Amino acid sequence: MALYARVENGIAVELIDTGDYAITQLYAPSFVESMVRVPEGAEVEIGAPVGDIRQAVEPVPAPVASVPAAPAVAQEPSRAQEKAWRESVLTDTQWLMARHRDEQELGRAPTLAAPQYLALLQYRQALRDWPGSGATLRPAAPPWLGADGI
Repeated sequence: MALYARVENGIAVELIDTGDYAITQLYAPSFVESMVRVPEGAEVEIGAPVGDIRQAVEPVPAPVASVPAAPAVAQEPSRAQEKAWRESVLTDTQWLMARHRDEQELGRAPTLAAPQYLALLQYRQALRDWPGSGATLRPAAPPWLGADGI
């Protein structure tokens, strides 16, 4: 078990128990810089000035070169993940459809121009047809809508 005190402005603000791990295995180097290791059996209170605990605390050891992690393998999203994305885009664009229809029913000039509304309808239909349509890429959103469809 290893105990570390995180120090801000000369005050111990947090105690972190890293268990069997080195602090550098759990936190980014920039975060580790604000840590000091608390020796076994030493008492440190949150809010205590660092000057009061410096004698009992040793600095964090320099990070040890570790074995480089294997490069992340890009995984193809599963069919279920793709369907979930599709459903979220359909849900996120539903308000545009409802607003357009409401504006028309109220006799107001719709916010979407006719070509925009048609493009939105076609995009939403392409989403419903995908991924079963044989297309491997996600349907492209109309440029005015944004790349994610929202």
